[in-house]
Amino acid sequence: MRLKSLRVENFRSLQTLKIELPQVCAIVGPNNSGKSNILEAIRRVLAPEWGPRTRDFAEDDVYLRDETLDIEIECAFEPPLEYRKLKEADPVQIERFRFVFDRYKIGPQAGTRRLEQSSLNAAGEKPTIMTSYGRKGAAPRFEPLIGIPQDLRDTVPLIHIGTDRSLRRQLPSAQYSLLRRIFEGINERLHDPDQTVKVRDRQGNEKDIARIERFQQLITMAMNLLRTDEFNKLEISIKRNALEQLGLDADADAIDLYFTPLGTMDFYKSLDIIINDHGFAISATEVGEGFQNAIVLAVLRAFEETRRSGAILLIEEPEMFLHPQMQRSLYKTLRKIGETNQVIYTTHSPHFVSVPDYRDVLLVRRNEEGTYVIQSSLAADNKRREKLVKELDPERSELFFAKRLLLVEGDTERLSLPEYAAGLDIDLDRAGATIVEVGGKRNLKDFAELAISFQIPTGIVYDKDSSDFRDNREEEEEYNEMLDSFEENGVHVWCLENKFEDVVRAAAGETNYQQLAQKYPGLSKPTRQRLIAADADMPIPAQFEEILTWLAPRPETKKDE
Repeated sequence: MRLKSLRVENFRSLQTLKIELPQVCAIVGPNNSGKSNILEAIRRVLAPEWGPRTRDFAEDDVYLRDETLDIEIECAFEPPLEYRKLKEADPVQIERFRFVFDRYKIGPQAGTRRLEQSSLNAAGEKPTIMTSYGRKGAAPRFEPLIGIPQDLRDTVPLIHIGTDRSLRRQLPSAQYSLLRRIFEGINERLHDPDQTVKVRDRQGNEKDIARIERFQQLITMAMNLLRTDEFNKLEISIKRNALEQLGLDADADAIDLYFTPLGTMDFYKSLDIIINDHGFAISATEVGEGFQNAIVLAVLRAFEETRRSGAILLIEEPEMFLHPQMQRSLYKTLRKIGETNQVIYTTHSPHFVSVPDYRDVLLVRRNEEGTYVIQSSLAADNKRREKLVKELDPERSELFFAKRLLLVEGDTERLSLPEYAAGLDIDLDRAGATIVEVGGKRNLKDFAELAISFQIPTGIVYDKDSSDFRDNREEEEEYNEMLDSFEENGVHVWCLENKFEDVVRAAAGETNYQQLAQKYPGLSKPTRQRLIAADADMPIPAQFEEILTWLAPRPETKKDE
């Protein structure tokens, strides 16, 4: 089961939003664009233990705080959920939940806010369910399903890991936690009769006994130990007074009332994580945020290792407190968890997105009409994906975070152009501009199509004559025409009539260029060109200045994208 789609109206920055949610979903965008509001819309209506209430929403949650607007959040599931009120009745299919924060229209509460919850079928209607079997000759009774019953809500196991990384929210005692899900599985297997332990009887003979039976024996022994005279008097007093209030005979044996020992799941839910540091024991919930974050992520990995399935995980900024290597490792964990669970997360890190998995990325932007989401329009093409996997490079994932993107053939351009930008007093990082080398001229097409599909303002720089087409210049001419045609899609395309090095040579002059080249002997071409670009004696080629001015326009010269 997964959350197939989300539709939101007038919630915080989300005026109108409808998105499809993949199995693993990376939500990417700048600060204050509305990423967290998307996760919060899901969490607000699906995560609360007893279901959302009117008081869970406030006027501050309404778009632009406009009191005339109503919030509407609709979650669609795949496959549909099944629900029956009566055990023997045929189940009905529930495709979506709808939540509406509006106002009473009539009656004494007219104008007061309320939260209306609905379970809907594929037709968007409230299904009719059997509410009575109709025994003794009476026909079965059917009624529309009102609201979202708690046992139906419980079939949507949503787990939220926020930015505060509070371990307390992930302990077994928390209803919607990772450890709760893991221990539910452990508890289920504990009750398997095949789970046995060896015990000795009074004669000293060893025998196998079901683990759950042995637990019940031991917990009963523990409770008997706790039954002091004061305990027994308290239990008798409560029983006597309760039965008297009901007008029943306190000495009757028909009704009993007593304290019962813990059940196995109750025992698991009471567990805490303790850190013993040089003989000093402390709850892990009392240590610093960094340590708590490490434990929460360790639990996340344990969740994956136990192969728990069917949950929906919402994670805010999984990269928090992590070095790049650990970010890459955790991303692999999330992908594995996503094989059997749905994982939806926000991120600012290129280590948590992957170019080949572009269908799993949602770009979040915000304009005067609120937050909107861009999902790639490129079809899921296995051939394209395999080609992108071949060119997989974490640095290329930065394209998803770019305000403007420049695609170049190789390392020479990638290393040199930032040095020319510095010479023009252009800060590419501050401008949110990214230069991505695509691993050869032949790959420019695929990366350009990907960037266009995400509506990222894109530029392309290519050599008219490239070694990629050394043996087929006719094919290269056709390819060049294709690259130039991207301008029809709003892409800026620059063709270098000469190779990159020849453009630099022409701008410097032959004598000056030779002197510059002799300063940096014995280096690779990309490194030498970078050092030449950074040299104070190297003038900036006019074509490079045009490219860089587009890539990171100054405020006074910035044009519409």
